[in-house]
Amino acid sequence: MPQRLRSARPFHGLFQRLRQSDGDRRPLQEAAQLALQVEFATIPVYLTGMYSISDTGSVAYQALRAVVMEEMFHVNQAANLVVALGALPRFTGDAAPTYPGYLPHANESTTPLLGLVRASRDVFESLYAAIESPAPAGATPQGDQYDTIAQLYDALKDGILAYPGNPFEAPAPEGRQRTDIYLGKFGGHVIEVTDVKSALLGIEEIVKQGEGTVPARKPLVDMQPFGAYNHYGTRTDGTYGPILGTPYELSHFSRFRQVSVSKEPFPETLPITSNPNEEDYSNPSAQHLSQLFDNAYSVMLKAFELSFRAGPDPYFGVVLDTMHQVLPNLARSLMTTAAFDGGNHSVGPNATPAWRWRSDAALDQTGQRLRQLSAQPPAGLPPAAQAHLAQASDAWQRLVVAKALPAL
Repeated sequence: MPQRLRSARPFHGLFQRLRQSDGDRRPLQEAAQLALQVEFATIPVYLTGMYSISDTGSVAYQALRAVVMEEMFHVNQAANLVVALGALPRFTGDAAPTYPGYLPHANESTTPLLGLVRASRDVFESLYAAIESPAPAGATPQGDQYDTIAQLYDALKDGILAYPGNPFEAPAPEGRQRTDIYLGKFGGHVIEVTDVKSALLGIEEIVKQGEGTVPARKPLVDMQPFGAYNHYGTRTDGTYGPILGTPYELSHFSRFRQVSVSKEPFPETLPITSNPNEEDYSNPSAQHLSQLFDNAYSVMLKAFELSFRAGPDPYFGVVLDTMHQVLPNLARSLMTTAAFDGGNHSVGPNATPAWRWRSDAALDQTGQRLRQLSAQPPAGLPPAAQAHLAQASDAWQRLVVAKALPAL
């Protein structure tokens, strides 16, 4: 019988230590790092579904795109909290998510198994909306074995408030908080964390934008068209949160529920495999592209880590361009390539990015391999896959890397 997947718990006894409040900031630092890892773990899940949707103008595609943009804001805000507490955010090594798996420290009985699967109406309901499910009114804070992400953040807030003194007196001197992330039309305002008030405000933005909140004596319903708790924004008093009676912006939970209950036909999707394992691919083209994707993703994770450290900043020159240009094209190159030798890419099953961390990935070698494969595509690689590969290679060559930046 296969072993049951369990939620990773990298911070042993974290919330028991957090409740002790003995003046040691390490439990708070670990709790903020956990929040960062929880937020980031959702992004590859949503992007896999988004990349699988053929119609980029569809409501389903645009819902995922909007949520991913806002999840990047959540990651940024959680990273700011880590720095403000005197630590450095980590994205690499054991901080990188693995799939399939549960959110770290989550209750496996009440939270969904995160998988890399193509989008469908059922996936929007049973996976995406389940990740962002709001906490019921009056739900208790939960650290280990949390039922909702909101309850995890409540436990973090309790830890901040219980700390004897100001936990933000000494931010990491070698760290850097970011307030320059640009979300365009998407919601959110990144806050520099300097004290308890700004920390709690940043957490409030994350929770209400993601899951929404349920007021006391209100049922947990999927949507309200001019609702009490699924719309958020900057209010007239300058605070950020639900705007009563205003159809402002939907929370992530409500966006996903809106797609799952829609009467409109769901857009066509690419015939990709679920929860891929590169070793199972018998098509050499799929193997090469899978390794290339993982290398580019891993370089981006290294750059993301450096983005929150003092010194040369790779955020705009490497992280954003890799996320917006390189990875989407490499993903679609994979998703239009048959997973098995002799397979038909038009009917599938096609390959899927595995989003695996590779410690040996390097920027220069990844660029060289991209150029080689783009100049001489593997035999039998479909034209659509070749086109996406060429676009990924072109985008990689345009990455701006500061000369003083540590080797990526």
